[in-house]
Amino acid sequence: MIYHIEFDIAAVFVTLFMAYFIIFRKGVRRHANRVYLSMLVFNFIAEIADIFGSYANNHPEYSTVYIKDFWNYLYLSSHNVIGYIIVVYVFYLIGYEKTQKKAMSLLVLPLGVDLTLLFTNPFHRQIFFYDDAGRYTHGKLFFVIYVVALAYMIFAIYMTVRHRRAISERRASALIFFLCITFVPIVIQIIFPEYLLTLFFETLGLMGILFTIESKDDTVNPTTGILNRYALQAALDRVVSGKGSNVLVLIKIPNLNYYNKMIGFENMNGILRRIAKWMDDTYTPHVCYDCGRGHFAVLCEQISEIDIQTIRSRTMERFDHPWGKGEFSLVFPVQFGIIHIGDDVKTVENAFMLIDRPFEGKVSSDLNVHKAVHDYERGVLIERLIDKALHNKSFKVYYQPIWSTERGRISSAEALCRLVDEEYGMIPPDEFIPIAERNGSILNIGNFVFEEVCRFYSEGNLQKLGIDYVEVNLSTVQCMSKNLKEMFDNTLKKYSLDAGCINLEITESATAENQKVLFDTIDILKDSGFTFSLDDYGTGYSNITYMYDMPFSIIKIDKSILWKAIHPETGDGQKNARIYLENTVRMLKDMNYSVLVEGVETIEQKKLLEDLHCDYLQGYFFSRPVPGKEFTEYLKTFKG
Repeated sequence: MIYHIEFDIAAVFVTLFMAYFIIFRKGVRRHANRVYLSMLVFNFIAEIADIFGSYANNHPEYSTVYIKDFWNYLYLSSHNVIGYIIVVYVFYLIGYEKTQKKAMSLLVLPLGVDLTLLFTNPFHRQIFFYDDAGRYTHGKLFFVIYVVALAYMIFAIYMTVRHRRAISERRASALIFFLCITFVPIVIQIIFPEYLLTLFFETLGLMGILFTIESKDDTVNPTTGILNRYALQAALDRVVSGKGSNVLVLIKIPNLNYYNKMIGFENMNGILRRIAKWMDDTYTPHVCYDCGRGHFAVLCEQISEIDIQTIRSRTMERFDHPWGKGEFSLVFPVQFGIIHIGDDVKTVENAFMLIDRPFEGKVSSDLNVHKAVHDYERGVLIERLIDKALHNKSFKVYYQPIWSTERGRISSAEALCRLVDEEYGMIPPDEFIPIAERNGSILNIGNFVFEEVCRFYSEGNLQKLGIDYVEVNLSTVQCMSKNLKEMFDNTLKKYSLDAGCINLEITESATAENQKVLFDTIDILKDSGFTFSLDDYGTGYSNITYMYDMPFSIIKIDKSILWKAIHPETGDGQKNARIYLENTVRMLKDMNYSVLVEGVETIEQKKLLEDLHCDYLQGYFFSRPVPGKEFTEYLKTFKG
């Protein structure tokens, strides 16, 4: 039989190309990478041995038995080892190398049988022998080598399929595909032994793995050169369901955008690279990840509490000293967090919530993991309760009366949304409203409140009870809705109401977010007859310039200003606060705005505001927010 070595020669060049690629790129220090490199080394040895061994077998007249034996034993032994290494490689990818050491030890037994048969072959000649003409010939037990190789391949494919989520579905599919590439030629070569296809296809499989599994293009942060959040997600997918003491260490640098602006992106990127390199060197053998925005994570598997505290002390000590050089040398505050996987967090989503959580607390402090997890879980619960209330239409609308100083009676009211759950009770508005604004459900809540107010105004005959209009809060999300005017118009028509029955209230913070969108929305709704109030005036966003042009009819001064001027409990007040209140009211009235002051709780506050000629007063002195039925009863009995 004449062996064709052309495919082996081609495989050698492909292997050399891969070796060049690995050597001259920046490697990532991971155990799986080293196992892959060992596969490449053994594959190269097998290729060289197969070429020289096949040449010697093709030309027995030029080779001694010792030369042929050397190359044939070298080829078969190195090639046999590759199957076992492939299984070990899969174990490292799915994270079984630490938890399944016993299984890895048992898996070496088939290889041990192979190598035992191979190295005792000179005595029994059941693996291969040379015929009378000196030609290489397979023995009766040669099939054992193929069976073991196939068994390793099948087991590697099985483990990849079973644990595909541990390395991501996409990479698992790629790994299975390339394992199959090495699997098929084994079968072909059993039928056509003279064509040496196995190593060539194994090399193609290794090259495919190199550019998919081993490729770091999509798993390494291009700025810092260490693994990114995509790689961390794959690692967390593996460890969250595992056992043992697995800890995720967080190191957060605050206000990265501030430093980028202060010293420039390029200089800051250079510092981030130094920080990443220090972490990568310091935390070895644990794996460091750059999760973006100055947030780093270190996955520490099977680590003790003593080692965790050692990492913390070394980190805090290093960040007490400057990073960088010269004028761009900076000392960064840092927040350190320790997350016990399985105890503090049980899902990848929870882990990334803590990773992405903004820097909070004192400078150079520890992250309060338990509070952060509690806040996150509370937020998830509130989202669920919001969805439930929208589905069941169980939101409640309460009404707080507004006193007209000119008329000396209640002339309007503010509609306030309340979330009351039969299991969790009353959920405060300052808790569910921000969540609803973030997830977009505020749009549906706003639509519900608007229709409920229109229904109540119409069916409760509020106009006959002296209520000129009801204030309804308008969120920033609603302002961005293109069909807002159409929805409002249709609802008013449904209940035979005029737009003047509704005053739309916009918070001062909303005016600071997107003034153009807000201006356009107000102009459109103003054409329909709506009036507008500016809520929470004086809470820190005040910018008098936008009030020159915005068509508010009422400015609502926040209660914090009134309470500093005259506190409802003590009656005391700050002189400058009263001066500020007096001048603010005077200025707004000179600009032809009606003025409403919130937070009125005492007769002294009421008299002060009446003396300042405020137009409207709102607060607990008159009434807390109450359900619609109680509000109508209140209107019938309240005398002021």
